[in-house]
Amino acid sequence: MLNGQTRGAVLRLSAEGHGSQKIALLLSIAKKSVKKILRSGTDKCSTINRSSIVDPYHEKIIQLISDCDSNLVMVHKKLAESGIDFSYKTLTSFCRRKRLIDVHANPTRSVRAAQKWISELRDSAHHKYKDMRVQLTPQKDIGLLLSYLKNGRARQRKKAATVLANNRHIPISIIGKMLGSDRSTIRNYLKIYIESGVEALFSWHTTRPDADVAADVIRRKRILEILHNKPTWYGINRTSWTQSTLIQAYLKSHGENLSRYAVVKILDAVHYRWKKARRVLTSPDPNYNEKVDLLLKTLHSLTSDEMFFFLDEWGPVQVKMRGGKAYQSPDSVTEIPRRQTHRGTVSLVGALSAATNFMTWHFVGSKDSAAMWNLLEMLYNQYHNMKKLYVTWDAVAWHKSASLLETLDGFNEQTLHTSDGPIIELIPLPTSAQFLNVIEGVLSGMTRAVVNNSNYPSTSEMKRAISRHFRERNEFFIQNPKRAGKKIWELDFFEDIENLKSGNYREW
Repeated sequence: MLNGQTRGAVLRLSAEGHGSQKIALLLSIAKKSVKKILRSGTDKCSTINRSSIVDPYHEKIIQLISDCDSNLVMVHKKLAESGIDFSYKTLTSFCRRKRLIDVHANPTRSVRAAQKWISELRDSAHHKYKDMRVQLTPQKDIGLLLSYLKNGRARQRKKAATVLANNRHIPISIIGKMLGSDRSTIRNYLKIYIESGVEALFSWHTTRPDADVAADVIRRKRILEILHNKPTWYGINRTSWTQSTLIQAYLKSHGENLSRYAVVKILDAVHYRWKKARRVLTSPDPNYNEKVDLLLKTLHSLTSDEMFFFLDEWGPVQVKMRGGKAYQSPDSVTEIPRRQTHRGTVSLVGALSAATNFMTWHFVGSKDSAAMWNLLEMLYNQYHNMKKLYVTWDAVAWHKSASLLETLDGFNEQTLHTSDGPIIELIPLPTSAQFLNVIEGVLSGMTRAVVNNSNYPSTSEMKRAISRHFRERNEFFIQNPKRAGKKIWELDFFEDIENLKSGNYREW
């Protein structure tokens, strides 16, 4: 039947002078229909009220829909049992036309309604068999199915829900969507239940045959063996494995073709992931263990009249417009000129107390033995009442120069002779072991805070900002006492010495 919009279009085209044949071609309808509309002269559709063989049973169908919980299959069955014979299609058409069924509230038509039904069945405090809409054969299975539905593991709950929903005449497609399972899985559960009963459905052996499990174990072992060799061993011109090359090597070695899905499952089972190699700083020092052993023993055995310091240099850094990371709007980018005339350079030497986290610093013109000696004298005067000061620094040339070591030996002899002031003892770090020097992280943090994204007009302004940063840091640790370093205090140098062979100094 043509709708009112089409009928109105026919009338408008006719009023414009178009003939019946042209109107039929333009609107893709029959010429006979065009003539019928023109004879009626209106765009209103005539309603044809035909009687239905179902009409006499209207009230009875409403009652059965209520009794059968909107299950039209059961309604049709009840009607047939009472001698009322018409097709199921006629019944559903009548119910739709009379709007007797709410599709969204019907578990056999709506996934959401099916989920609601199974949730109510699971969460009900008391299950009375006679009140249940589900009719199972045999009846003794109801209690076990409800028990698994409420208290079983995830797979057991799925199996119980599948059988209960099927007996509620919920279609397999809706059961699959409701439980998030494939239709083949749902059919397999129902087949096992129908052929072997509820005990076989919930037994472990119904999931996978033992032969398949054993085959998977063998495949996993073979894949791991392949992974432990390079692809070139199997004639593949690559330096790392991919899924396709693993399949190729497996076929070449064992004559069996694996699918990509099987390879992915095996790699997931053994927790293999794509990871990028990390470059770390590893010390080549032949006396590495002995030096680290001495460092940790000294730290862990500090007394109240002893101090331990990490020493290092920073700079020289040019005073100019400098870049770095900062919050910026999406449409703005800070531009740094590649060629700049700098306004001078800044260098400093610093010492970080391992026990108090305090910084002592001194700006210098160049990094050399004299600058380090000046810093040692500052520590000597600052902690004059201590008995011993331990200092550690990296293995650069001016830290182990003969003149510096001779000067320190003479200074300690004079201190012992006068018994006035602390003895200064060197604890050398291994070669290329900057990750053990905790002050590296402090100097890096200072650079990010007051040097990056800066444009100081002079060296004095940069020095003033650096000094303020260290003073504020010292004040913070007066209010919040904490030892310098993090993991270095927790390591047991008798057991964890291997953990210090490489790493990132920021972690210390």
